[in-house]
Amino acid sequence: MTALSTTDIVLSSDTATRTRIVSEGRRRWLRFSANKFAFLGAIFCVLLVLAAVLAPWIAPYPYDKVDYSNIFAPPGTAGHLLGTDNLGRDVLSRLLFSLRTALMIAFAAELAALVLALAIGLAAGYLGGRVDQLLMAGTDIMFAFPSYLFAVILVTVLGRSDGAVIIAIAVGSWVNQARLIRAQVIKMKVQEYVEAGRAMGASSPTLVLRYILPGAWGPMLVATSFGIPAAIMAESGLALLGLGVAPPTPSWGTMIIEGYGQLFNAPYLILAPLILFALTMLAFTWVGDGLRDAFDVNNDGHA
Repeated sequence: MTALSTTDIVLSSDTATRTRIVSEGRRRWLRFSANKFAFLGAIFCVLLVLAAVLAPWIAPYPYDKVDYSNIFAPPGTAGHLLGTDNLGRDVLSRLLFSLRTALMIAFAAELAALVLALAIGLAAGYLGGRVDQLLMAGTDIMFAFPSYLFAVILVTVLGRSDGAVIIAIAVGSWVNQARLIRAQVIKMKVQEYVEAGRAMGASSPTLVLRYILPGAWGPMLVATSFGIPAAIMAESGLALLGLGVAPPTPSWGTMIIEGYGQLFNAPYLILAPLILFALTMLAFTWVGDGLRDAFDVNNDGHA
């Protein structure tokens, strides 16, 4: 019988790893799609993203177009499906661009937080020892500091801008993800197929990227799916405090606070952003619940 070469063993291990990942991915997709609320939430989220991306083309008017001859036009007025505000600006157009602002900031902040969390969590979990102790000590300090208060301080120092809001939200939201990634890496690095790769001489970057990281993507994806609505909430909260994106760029928080001032005169000004905001938060939460169930190890004994 011909002995297998080291290359054959490595290729066989890689094929088995890829097959396992594909099989688990298919099983988790079936779990996710079986959750009707999660599936509907995912469809709604896709439609929201499309509306945000296409906002400059599908909005009836520029978000900052003022029409003093059409102030407080009620919903259904010709040319203004959701009415106009106190400056005659089209509510539907501002709502679409508010959605665009919220999703852009939320996705950018979560991406930045994920990159930071990956760097810290992977280093702490894989290297261990003093590196782990130092990184987790810094993470614990950040965890003890209220993230929203930290975001307020950062925006105050950096000034009102899209970039400042993204940085503020990202810096305040990476901690839980880093701790989750560290825990996953510690669990994954002692798995048999990782030990087999190490025994075959795979380098540390190869072990992390090819063997450990794919197994940690699930919990990271779940955390990110819940982080997006949290980032949307944070952006709106900063806008309510007057620390969100600078005017004239619209945001949900700004529209809500402006609508609150006209609550009895023109209630539609607050209802429109509140309803879309609530539906968006609900949709992303349903997606997060679906992903959490899909990656739940208690469902069928698999990670």
